[in-house]
Amino acid sequence: MATAIDTLKIYERLKSADLSDKAAKEIAEVVRESSELSSTTKETMREELSKEFVTKTDSLAAKAEQKTEISEVKSEILKVKSELKAEISEVKAELKSEISKVRTELLDTKAELLKWMFIFWASQIGIIVALIKFLK
Repeated sequence: MATAIDTLKIYERLKSADLSDKAAKEIAEVVRESSELSSTTKETMREELSKEFVTKTDSLAAKAEQKTEISEVKSEILKVKSELKAEISEVKAELKSEISKVRTELLDTKAELLKWMFIFWASQIGIIVALIKFLK
C-alpha cells in the first residue's frame, strides 16, 4: 500500500525556498520516483517473505505427515522383525535336524569302523596263531 506523494506541495515548497522552477520540478519528481521505488521494493520484499514463512497450519500438516510416516515405518519394522523371527526359527529347526543327521552318520561310521577293526584284529590273531603253529 503505497502512500501518495503530493509532488505539487513539494514543488511549491521548493519554489518558495527560492529554487528555480526547473530544479523544483526535478526534485519533486525524484522524490516521487524514490517513494514509488521504495514502496515497490517494500511490497516485493513483503511478498517474498510471505512466501518463505511457514504458517502454523503448514507446520502442523507437516508434523502430522511425519507422524504418519513414522507410524508406517514402525509398522514396517515390526513386520520385518516378525518375518525375521520366523525365518530364524526355521533356520534353527533346519540346523537341529542337520546336526541330528550328522550325529547319526557319525555314530554309524563309528560302528562301521569298530566292526572292521574287530574283523582286522580277529584276522591278525588268526594269522599270528597260524604262524606260531606253522613255525613249531
